[in-house]
Amino acid sequence: MSALPAGRRAARDLLDTLGTDRRTEWRTCFSTDGSEAPTGLAPVCPDEDHEEDDGSVYACCAEPVIECGSSPVAAYLAALLNADRGAL
Repeated sequence: MSALPAGRRAARDLLDTLGTDRRTEWRTCFSTDGSEAPTGLAPVCPDEDHEEDDGSVYACCAEPVIECGSSPVAAYLAALLNADRGAL
């Protein structure tokens, strides 16, 4: 098995243990106080009052919130997870 499928499987296994659905859509979010750009990722909030462009995390938002330490990395990982939704 190449590194990419193995990495996908490992990520999916971890997200399964955290209770996420395989169809979860991901977004970047502000996971630490004071950051200038969203450096984390989280499931898209299901609350219709949570504006799509608002990267904040509120009580209405689903877990997990994962800190990535970098806005570009968070955006990349959210895109990868969204591309793999339901595939594994």
